[in-house]
This record gives sequence, C-alpha cells and structure tokens, in this order.
Amino acid sequence: MTWPTTWPTRRSGAILSRPSYVIAASMAPMSDGMPIQDAGIPTDATARGLYNMLKIKELLLACRLLERGAPSFASRMRIVTTLLLIFAAGPALATTYRWVDANGKVHYGDVMPSQQSGLGHQELDKQGRVVKSTPRTLLTQEERRRRAEETAAHDEHMRRVEDQQRRDRALLSTFANESEIDLARDRALILERSNLNGLQSRLDSTAAKLSFANKQLARLRAARMVEPANLAQMRDEAQAELEQIGAAMRQREKTMNGLKQRFEADKARFQELLELKAIAR
Repeated sequence: MTWPTTWPTRRSGAILSRPSYVIAASMAPMSDGMPIQDAGIPTDATARGLYNMLKIKELLLACRLLERGAPSFASRMRIVTTLLLIFAAGPALATTYRWVDANGKVHYGDVMPSQQSGLGHQELDKQGRVVKSTPRTLLTQEERRRRAEETAAHDEHMRRVEDQQRRDRALLSTFANESEIDLARDRALILERSNLNGLQSRLDSTAAKLSFANKQLARLRAARMVEPANLAQMRDEAQAELEQIGAAMRQREKTMNGLKQRFEADKARFQELLELKAIAR
C-alpha cells in the first residue's frame, strides 16, 4: 500500500503533510492504523534517491513534525529510527563503476554510460574492491576487425593443410617410386617442348614475312615510288604477330620451369612420405 499524501493525527484530528523525503516509499500499517515505512534498510535504488534529497535541515524538520503529529512515542521512535537508518545507509550503499572504453582508457563513475552497455564493467565498494563483474557481451569495431582477420587467416591455413593432404594422397596413389615421377616429368616437358617448337616455327615464318615487307618498302622508297597500302599492312601485322608469338614463347618457357620445380618438389615430398610411412610401421 502506498502512503497517502496526508494523514490525520490521533490527538487533534489535524491533517499532517507527508515529509518530502519519503516520496513513493513502500509502506506497512502500524498497530494503531498509522502507516509508516518499515524500519529496515530500504533497497539500493530507494536509499540512493532518499540520500540525495535528505539534508540535515529536513531531518530536524521531520523530527519536529513527528513530535506534533505522531500518535505515540513508540511510533515516533520507529519513524525517527527509519529516517536515521536511511540517512546513514546512503553513502554505504553508493556503488562505483569501473569500465574500459574503446580506446583502452579506464574510467570510474557512479553512473554507467549508455554507450558502455554490453562492453563489460565492474562494481566496486567504497574500499575499491570488486564486488561484481559483468562480462563483455559485445565487441568493438577494432575487435570485430581483428577477429575477422584471425578467422580469414585460420581459414586460409586450413585450406592449405587440406590441399597438402590431397596432394599427398595423390602422390602416394599415383606413383610407386621416384622413377615414375621422373617419367611423368619428362612426358610433361616433351609436350611443352613440342608446343614451344611450334611457336618457334611460327616465329621464323612471321619474321621472314616481316623481313620481306621491309625490303619491299625500302626498295620502293629508294625508287621514290608510292608504297602500296597492303604492303604496309602486311608489315604491321607481321610485327604485331611477332610480339604475340614472343610473349607466348616466354610463357611456355615459364611453364616448363614451373613443371621442373613442381616435379622436384613432388619427388622430395614423396620421399618424405615414404619415410614417414616407414616410421609409422
């Protein structure tokens, strides 16, 4: 039941105003019918609110009002005791919070900022001891970025491990000994050399075409004759084709070198796998 705004006194029937420092308190009726707040220490929220409003002057005024309006000495003593307990409990019930912001700076205060919600904090008593810890449930933007990088690095590592395991299984299932690896390498290189020889033939043919076009154009210039458009076009096309063939040949040579390195690595890994297999036995 909530304490009404006024109550009648037993002696005169006059109306006594409710003191301002017990607003919205939960009340319990006394034996004589006059409601007052329970004499026990109130909850944290109530005590802090009352402590912020209580002043020495208001406490003395409350005592004077109680002397005039309380129905009995026992009732007056219970009310005075309650007020004194509330007044004394305010500082003891005050809570200090400790938290760390997004920049790693430590803060202290009696009120937690709303933007710190979910980022974890500690509650300290008046001696500075931790009485309660609330763990972090949210991540900062920097933490999310680092976690994403760690996840990506882990996924890449696992992909490489799985790829290596797949290559190991393929090596053991494809080759019985190192000689077979050498034979496979030679077959692959023969195919690449064949392609390279074909490019070399095209290169020689195109170079001859370009040489012919240049000689014809030089002869016409020397005779001060008009250069045919098709002859100049043949020269330009031959020059462009030579550049394309040269790039293709360089790529083939790079592929051949890569094949040699890959087969050498496969042979070394094959030897290592055979040794591990022998140890496992």
